[in-house]
Amino acid sequence: MRGWRRFAFHYLEMTVAMLVGMAVLGGALRLALAAAGVPYSMDRYPVLVTLEMGVTMAVAMAVWMRVRRHGWPPTVEMSLAMLVPAVAVAPLVAWNVLDGMSSMVVEHTTMFVLMLVVMLRRRDEYLAHHHGSGRLAKAVRRVLPAFGRGLFVLLSIAILPSAAFAIGSVSYEHSRYAPAASSAVVNVAAPVYDPSKPTVAIVVGNDGANVADTLVPYAVLSATGKVNVYTVAAERRPVTLLGGLDLVPDLSFDQLRQRVGAPSVTIVPDMPPSDTADAKVAAWLRSVSGHGLVLGVCTGARLLAKAGLLDGRPATSHWYRLSELQHKFPAVNWQRGVRYLDDGDLITTGGLLSSVDGTLRVIERLLGTDAASKAATTVAWRYYSPGKPAALPVERLTASDAITHILNSGFRANDTTVGVVLSDGVDELDLAAAFDPYGEIKAARTLAISADGGTVRSRHGLTFVPRAGMDAAGRVDHLLIPRSDKDSDLSAARRAHVPVAYLAHQSGFAFDAALRELALTTDTTTAHWAAKILEYPSADLDLAGPGWPWLPTVRPALLGLTGLAIALLAVFLWRRGHKSTV
Repeated sequence: MRGWRRFAFHYLEMTVAMLVGMAVLGGALRLALAAAGVPYSMDRYPVLVTLEMGVTMAVAMAVWMRVRRHGWPPTVEMSLAMLVPAVAVAPLVAWNVLDGMSSMVVEHTTMFVLMLVVMLRRRDEYLAHHHGSGRLAKAVRRVLPAFGRGLFVLLSIAILPSAAFAIGSVSYEHSRYAPAASSAVVNVAAPVYDPSKPTVAIVVGNDGANVADTLVPYAVLSATGKVNVYTVAAERRPVTLLGGLDLVPDLSFDQLRQRVGAPSVTIVPDMPPSDTADAKVAAWLRSVSGHGLVLGVCTGARLLAKAGLLDGRPATSHWYRLSELQHKFPAVNWQRGVRYLDDGDLITTGGLLSSVDGTLRVIERLLGTDAASKAATTVAWRYYSPGKPAALPVERLTASDAITHILNSGFRANDTTVGVVLSDGVDELDLAAAFDPYGEIKAARTLAISADGGTVRSRHGLTFVPRAGMDAAGRVDHLLIPRSDKDSDLSAARRAHVPVAYLAHQSGFAFDAALRELALTTDTTTAHWAAKILEYPSADLDLAGPGWPWLPTVRPALLGLTGLAIALLAVFLWRRGHKSTV
């Protein structure tokens, strides 16, 4: 038992060394870079920061193990236990599978586990008593017991919530654009082409696209009745929009080229990063560049930059991703605090609902200000600013935002399912409002449901493939009913006592009703965070509901207390066993 006590003490020592290395060496690096004028942060350099944390912890670990007179083989192994998680997580950060906060949780949780694995592999090494030499080692040995007890408590509380967050957030991140179980080609007729009207092509990658970035411009343009609006992809097969809404593109790139040639306007929404899909979209964008107007919506600007179309030009994007884009594409003159930037044949917008302003600017350019004003009235967009972009506050991630994000993505999203009922004639804006808020802030999974499970035609002619019939209504937490031309059979939901919300029964812009419903079913803090991500003013929405995400807060708290109880029980049994052997 005395040997295992030394084993645990070694674990605490090396944990302290790891954290000191991250704080001291990492802090020194940041101070040096700040003094040199380099804005080094997780937002701007997520991959480098991820690797830097692994390196600084590995260096500190190696130094302390040598001070404690461990041999080189265990020192190298323990250093690798610090580096391997960082190296493994870095590509996931680069590919946007994990964001900065999620990557840190996954990286550190894995390090603690690997440390224990390495120590158990060489348990004789860590069961033995190692004495360090010199004043530093003696000084540390004097203060370490008290510090170690505090760290023991903190780690005991943190380990289970951290593991749960890592599993929950990664699982949900993979589900956001997960394709349907069946990806069979759906044979539907292509929309009619009117050669007297200008043609707008909204590009969607075959690996997916953002639901609001795609449907909001489509609905606003269709409201004019004066343009051909098509969704196009490299191949004409179902494409998964954010949240699991499967869209059948109107045309493939080749079909559009044969029918129209180059479109008058090309709209590029946000798409999940994919080398194959990115290459196809970028190549097509280069082929139509210079033949019409291009509108980059939200982080669709990433693809425009990747295609080389933004080099040396002013552009904007979503405030949450701008630092990352500035790092990856330094040749672009990125700007904050604008709804859109009009640079001749290229317009880029801020995040998500800033696309309404960017689309209205396109309508101004194609059809005139009167047509844009009528379209804004039709979709109830009250922030239209003729001829110039409306004001947009410069947003930053706050501590409250970060905590809300962690609680929703790690401790709620996988347990909550929102069913969205589709039927013929469903309004595209209402559909975007039903799906997008939950997917953007990772507050719930969404499921597209229809009466018969067959394809659905939207108000202006888009084709969607729901993933379930109405029998699934009893298996969701609540149902959202967007505006449509046909009422849905809700008998299954009523039998299961599932709450139902009709988004169409409230006036105003489509997202008003959706955000109010989000506040009621989650909390107002989450709804305000969603509005901030959407770049939509929420002050005048009069949101009502719980003030804080209490249930997601209770879960990590209970996990933390459970971890502490297990740790204390283990210590009690250990000491009891030790006394019985004396």
